[in-house]
This record gives sequence, C-alpha cells and structure tokens, in this order.
Amino acid sequence: MWKPVSLLVVMGLAGAHAVAQDDWDVWETEHEADIAVAASTADGAPVAWLGRFSLSTNRVLDNGLEIGAAGRFEVQADHPARAGFSGVPGGGTGVAGGWQGAFSGLALGPQSEHVGPHGQLEAAYIYAEGGYGEVRLGRDRGVAARFHEGAPGIFGAATTANPVLDPAGGGYIRTDHDLTGPAAKLSYASPRILGLRAGISFTPRADVRGLDRDPERSIPGVPDIRIESAAEAALNLNRRLRESGIRLQATLAYSRADVDAGAAAAPIYGTVETWSAGGSAEFDTVTVGASVLSSNNGVDSGPGDYSAWTIGATKQAFSLTFGLDYGESQDDLTGLDSEAWSIGASKEVRDGVNLALGYREQDNRQRQILPLRPASQRDSAEGVVLEITLSF
Repeated sequence: MWKPVSLLVVMGLAGAHAVAQDDWDVWETEHEADIAVAASTADGAPVAWLGRFSLSTNRVLDNGLEIGAAGRFEVQADHPARAGFSGVPGGGTGVAGGWQGAFSGLALGPQSEHVGPHGQLEAAYIYAEGGYGEVRLGRDRGVAARFHEGAPGIFGAATTANPVLDPAGGGYIRTDHDLTGPAAKLSYASPRILGLRAGISFTPRADVRGLDRDPERSIPGVPDIRIESAAEAALNLNRRLRESGIRLQATLAYSRADVDAGAAAAPIYGTVETWSAGGSAEFDTVTVGASVLSSNNGVDSGPGDYSAWTIGATKQAFSLTFGLDYGESQDDLTGLDSEAWSIGASKEVRDGVNLALGYREQDNRQRQILPLRPASQRDSAEGVVLEITLSF
C-alpha cells in the first residue's frame, strides 16, 4: 500500500538535484536508551518496568531539506490488570451484549491475556523536513497525540493520567488523544510560525496493537472492532512571552475514524469522533496546566461517551520539583467512573538519573448501567509510588 507513496518521495528527492552523489555518505546517527521502574505500596502492586531503545539517522541536503529515519523498540512488564493497557476493569464477566469503546478501549470482560514482559516496535518511519514543514511516513503516533499538552507532574512513566506504567493497575484516565497508536500512517506538520504549528495525519488501519493500546485483543462476549480511515488534525502553540518570560504551550485536536464491528453490532457502532484541548503556563519556578478530552467512543446508538480531564501544578525549590495533580474520567459504555490524584517530589540526582516519590490515590466506581451488567462496585488503590528513570 505504501510503495507508490514511498517511490514518489524518493523520485521527488532525486529529481531536485539537491546533492551530489558522492555526498550521500554524510549521515548523523543518534541512539538513546531509557529504563523506568515504578513500584507502589498499594495492595497487590507488582514492580512495573519499561525499557526503550531509540535509533535515528538524518542528513541535511544542499537545499536545506533534512531527510531521515527513526525507530523505537519498547519492552515492558506492567500490572496484569492493564498490561498493554488492557482496558478491562476487574470484576467484568464478559456477558453477551457487551461493547468496548473505540477510543477508550474500555470493555467489561475477563482480565487481559497480555501478562508478563512483552515487547513492541512502537515507531519506524521516514521523514523529510524543510521550510514547508515535515512529512512522516510509517509506524508512528498521530499528530493529535504528538501535539498533546496538559497538566505537568513529577512522574515520567507512572503518571496520574495516560500512564505508561501503572503498578496499582487502576489508571483509566486518558487525555492524550491517542486514537491510532503505533499504526502506519502519513503525517504532515507545518513550520512553526509565531509559536503556532498545525498538523494532519491519515491512518488506513488504526486497530494495531501497541504496548499501551491494544484494540486487537479478543474479549469473550464483546465484538471485535476494526478502526479504519482515521483522520486527525491538531494545532500546537509553544511560545515564550518576551516581556514576562512566561512560556505558553497549548493544543487543540480533533480525530474521526470509521468503526466496524461486524453485522451483529452494526446498529451500535459507526464513526468515532474525539475532541481534546490542553495547555500549560511555565513561569520562573512554577508550571500549571490542564487538559480535557471528549469522545463518542464510536457509538451511534445509545450512551457510550468517554470523557476525561486533568489539572496539575509543579514548583521548583531546594533542588527538587514538587508536584500535585488530579484527574477524572467517565466511560458510559462500561459505567466506569475514575478519579485519581497524586502529590510528591522528584529530583535529578545526576545526569540521566531521576527519582520521583509521591503519594497517590486511585478510585474506580463501576455503575450498573444495564440489567445484564455487573452490579455497582468500587475498586480503590492508594499508596506511595516510587519511580526511577535512567537515560543513556
């Protein structure tokens, strides 16, 4: 599917006569490795960890056009209840007639089968960037997720919202607007003008398994869904005000995609549409921010919306970064209401080594929305969270 497009890109570069043939051996290559470990004193919380290896190469042609390629492989071991973001709240029975959200991924059913360490190629794309913007082709996140801005926090992986690692296993708050995950896509991002940048992405097949998004999984009693022809558009602002020195960051994003769950579920699903917005203001030692997201979850008939919001602030003092954040989400398909907050501090103890320590509470309440669904129940977790991040 991508061969004709790739051929056109190569032909365009060759036809520009931008560089002599003997100069193509001038490439800059970078590699980076990160390790994150998160643990919690909450009941039954295992030690969660993540390893990430990134590799990129690029060169600048005589006409100023930069071309290159990038890839990223990740491996992680998370809480069994949400390994690979299972999105299956505990206590579900997978009753007939159940559904899963096309955006949220939440569904009622047994626990995910992805237990234990598992790896995934999260990025593998080529790009070209110049005065007219940047084009990416390949396995990558869409512009809605790449442009995300929101509440700051002290944790890098075990965040209150959009957690990459969740040792307590109850993190269902998402404002990152990641509808398509690491699926192959074509993206364009404009140059940044006065701090403002626009972008669009198109993903033919978005139901591709990723470490923290797994729409491919099969849940008993729940129709398998396919997410196709996903289009995204986003605006991002990143600008420092000269007079005050305040840095402002903001984003606004919209996405839509077709959802197919087979003939039996055809009256339920149709088109998934999602909106999100977020921003932050960075002062001398204080940063504040918030984000909000709303999606119809692909449900055309009956209640099925997913919504979430977060707010947070950090303060730098005594060589530490102190932080406080709070978030809520509501999923009408599963009747799952979530809220979480954390408070703590982080410190870069040496170059490439960061420690974060805080206290967190997660509270998930499952409402009885249909007679066949499980009765209302509550699942809470609280405890001290420790995160260690190493970067090489």
